[in-house]
Amino acid sequence: MNIQLKGTEQLTELLNEWYLQIRSRHREGAQRLKEEIETQINNLKENQNLLFYYSLLDFRHNYLINNLNISKKSFEKIEQFETPPEDFLAYYYHFFKAIHSKSVGSYTLAETHYAEAEKLLIHIPDELEKAEFYYNLAIFHYHIYQSLLATKYVTIAKDIFLKNTDCEIKIAYCDNLLGLACTHLKEYKLAEEYFISAIELFRNFGDERDILIGRQNIGLMYAEQKQSSLAIRYLSEVNEKMPENYKALFVEAKQRMNLNDAETALELIKDGLRISNSLELTEYKYRFRIIRELCSNNSIEDLEKEILAGMDYFKGENLWEYVQEYSEILAVKFHAEANFEKASTYFFLSYEAKEQVFEKEALK
Repeated sequence: MNIQLKGTEQLTELLNEWYLQIRSRHREGAQRLKEEIETQINNLKENQNLLFYYSLLDFRHNYLINNLNISKKSFEKIEQFETPPEDFLAYYYHFFKAIHSKSVGSYTLAETHYAEAEKLLIHIPDELEKAEFYYNLAIFHYHIYQSLLATKYVTIAKDIFLKNTDCEIKIAYCDNLLGLACTHLKEYKLAEEYFISAIELFRNFGDERDILIGRQNIGLMYAEQKQSSLAIRYLSEVNEKMPENYKALFVEAKQRMNLNDAETALELIKDGLRISNSLELTEYKYRFRIIRELCSNNSIEDLEKEILAGMDYFKGENLWEYVQEYSEILAVKFHAEANFEKASTYFFLSYEAKEQVFEKEALK
């Protein structure tokens, strides 16, 4: 997709090319163009639209290089600009704002911006841009546990990528996401097939980081099947080579806890909390604190306090799966202590959350 900003044709062309490299996941090419553009940064400052475009692409570049390093502050520079009401830059703004919001756990805000971006998408003739949008929309639905919608949108994206050249790495990431959706749906055999396909493409067209992402998700698949030892085999490799990967740290910590390896689990949790606090990731701050209490064998009242601290966030972001999971944990623990009144309260909350989970899938 080419944007034309009058009077700055050469710089605009460089920015357009930069985005194409980013969108294609060509990290080296994107980095080379970023460095070239930065030598002309003073020229950018003379044109606010151009600087806005640059700031948007700079965020998108950083997301490509390391999407696990996105923080609440990563979009601050962009928010200083006035957003155009309806043009290509408005589309980019809402699309990238949605990606940012999803990355930091602001899912209701992400949904709003995806809806705004989709309205503007009808004006964009570039089929590969539409594929890029629907792939990222699929990621969003996966993260809010709407796996059927994730499958729907990633299939739209994959079909477009399959019709175009030089899209092998994009197809690999589509297969990777299909594997994740199948894992949520407990279709583990199909999930494994997608992950194997993705990793094979990553080996041929990607780099080590891509392969590690695929292996991380195989670890998640085994974790979902309660095969903790197998899960750890994959996740420990990922965490050794990607020590700031808070998502892999969380899953491995949970599996270590399942195997009564509390010491290792608590070390992983400590690292995960440090990263989550640094990036201001509300979702993972709560989840790491809760699992720390589960792993520490503190009083049930301490665990209840941490779970209740996160409840408003989980409900507000429609993460009813966590409300159900954590309420059920409290219910079982209070029941074991013969505190039947509190056990009943949390069993009912778990039931209500389960109904919300069903409704969330049924509404679409």
